[in-house]
Amino acid sequence: MGALQRKSIRRYLSAEIRSLSFETADKSVRGVERKINVRILHLVNDAQTGGAQTLIEALGREADERDQIHLLVLMGRGSLSTRLEEVATSVSYVGMKQRDVFPARAVRAMNRLVKRHHIELVHSHLMQSDLISLLSPLKIPRVSTVHTSGAHESRAISGLVGKVVARLSGRFNAVVACSASAQRYAQRNNYRSQSSIILNGTQLDGWSVENGVSSQNFVHLARWHEMKDHSNLFQALRIVRESFPAAALHCAGLNVDADNPAITELINSAGVDDAVTLHGSVQSVKPLFDTSRGLVISSSHGEALPMAGIEALSSGLPVVTTDVGDCAELAIGNDYLVAPRQPEELAEAMLKLIQLDPARYRAARAQARGRAEQRFDERVTAQKYRKLYQQLLAA
Repeated sequence: MGALQRKSIRRYLSAEIRSLSFETADKSVRGVERKINVRILHLVNDAQTGGAQTLIEALGREADERDQIHLLVLMGRGSLSTRLEEVATSVSYVGMKQRDVFPARAVRAMNRLVKRHHIELVHSHLMQSDLISLLSPLKIPRVSTVHTSGAHESRAISGLVGKVVARLSGRFNAVVACSASAQRYAQRNNYRSQSSIILNGTQLDGWSVENGVSSQNFVHLARWHEMKDHSNLFQALRIVRESFPAAALHCAGLNVDADNPAITELINSAGVDDAVTLHGSVQSVKPLFDTSRGLVISSSHGEALPMAGIEALSSGLPVVTTDVGDCAELAIGNDYLVAPRQPEELAEAMLKLIQLDPARYRAARAQARGRAEQRFDERVTAQKYRKLYQQLLAA
């Protein structure tokens, strides 16, 4: 970014309206003296189901009771708002739209929150939120978590934002990658701050080895986006149903609903309209997990280490996945790891899971849960982030 462009941005920001109202859910106790360990502000694009949002929820849930965890959401309320508000000290919404280009309103909102809550560290997630953090003249530590392995920007403006973030990334005090492929993305795009890896984690709730033993249902958790390759998914389901006509698929995610003509057209073209249920954005995925045989990840590119897969493992749900990014970490065996954009291979892996007898399927569930316990415990994730925060604040 040239000097002229930076000067134009500064002029735009300074000319932004002085009064800014944004919706806030605040649980701060005013007038009560108590020791606060650290005050953190998380920035995220939206409050819909996603890996970044689930990570923020985990960090809030595992935070020290003396910490203050504030959250600024660039858009409005979403399917995860209630859950985020339960674990955060406050949640504020800027109300931006998806196609808003100039982020001045969000920058001003962030600066006001930093002053109001005496924020000591800002942690941004996803490119647009990274840009908001980088454009602000903050004098406190800034952290970014990279949640992608790249090449998934479907809009030109998204690609431009990614390039600007990489160019300005030296302003981050630390860059964290959620997996090895996310770290390679940061290195490939010449992030100025050296990145470290902290694997995402999820809550290890109670689970049952008996769930899904007699089920032929599969679940797919992903927003509507070309990288998620729903076409590959529906074609694979069509092949599976040639052997198991009762096989069904439950899909959940932003814009994955009957009001989206593009997804319904894919379903009809694959001839599986009687076997697919579209749930849209959901607040809890546990009911879907409890009645499913396995989770399917059909992505063609762009994934790093999907939180949906980690959540499935924590429920003892085996994962069938394409070999994209670090998705191999989620498969309990090579039988369930396939090449992207190959519906025949994806169908074969799904069939292998259906064909397991009850004893072997129970063993697969136990193996899935064991992998979550060993690799993806949110308490370990939170401890590593807390150590990073403390190091930055001490410096």
